[in-house]
Amino acid sequence: MKMTANILDHLLCERSRLRAFAIFFGVIGILCASTVLAQTTAPNTNQANAGRHTFEAVCAGCHGLDGRGGERGPDIARQQIVQLSDNELIEILRGGRPAAGMPPFDYLGSSKLKELLSYLRTLQGKGMNASLTGNPANGKSLFFGSARCSQCHMVQGVGGFLGRDLSNYGATLSAAEIGASIVKPGTSKSNRIASITMADGQKFAGVIRNEDNFSIQLQSVDGAFHFLNRSDVAHLDFLPESIMPSDYGSTLKSSEMDDLVSYLITVARAGQTKKEQQGEDEN
Repeated sequence: MKMTANILDHLLCERSRLRAFAIFFGVIGILCASTVLAQTTAPNTNQANAGRHTFEAVCAGCHGLDGRGGERGPDIARQQIVQLSDNELIEILRGGRPAAGMPPFDYLGSSKLKELLSYLRTLQGKGMNASLTGNPANGKSLFFGSARCSQCHMVQGVGGFLGRDLSNYGATLSAAEIGASIVKPGTSKSNRIASITMADGQKFAGVIRNEDNFSIQLQSVDGAFHFLNRSDVAHLDFLPESIMPSDYGSTLKSSEMDDLVSYLITVARAGQTKKEQQGEDEN
């Protein structure tokens, strides 16, 4: 009987130990899950704005100004890259991928790498869930109609090409920020017409899609691409005004602006949902 009692005590002791281990690893699991969620938080707007300058300086030459890929770099918004955690992307940026031709950017420092990561996330369509205050259907009519947006911008494969593709634009900014960018368009290189004169006197005008220390890839107003060697360029200048009209604040009513912004947000959300579904199917 004493032996039986000892065995029972041993079993009860073992069971208590196992329960303690289960609780411990359960807590660890919750903490790890929280860490993973923290690694994929929405991008900080201020960081993203700072990261944009770094991206255009060191990344756009290979990946394109919109991140959709160039001659030497892949589309950074493709699902395989979007699914990577923030830490994984930071490590890629830090160490590069020498075998694939991507140099390391550890020299930028942790602060600039975080800013660059934040901007990469906006290009991938990760941003704030903006509320809709307008009518997306009316906004679509404006986009392809009287607001003339589609003359330069494309959405879901339809529209112009001089301006950036806005299919994912509404997923990266708040409604207020989208509205402000419409009323006061930026004057970055991607928003202005470049005028290039070659050493032999030949002239080109259009939007610079990619550039590095050795070459310039320009898309002219007729849609043709021109790959130019910098050593052959005699003069490069940008027209001072933005391609985008600057009078939307006076030509669009407040309600029309809300409709247009709501359309861009709705389109972006639909695109993100489709990407997520495709990712689930691949997994």
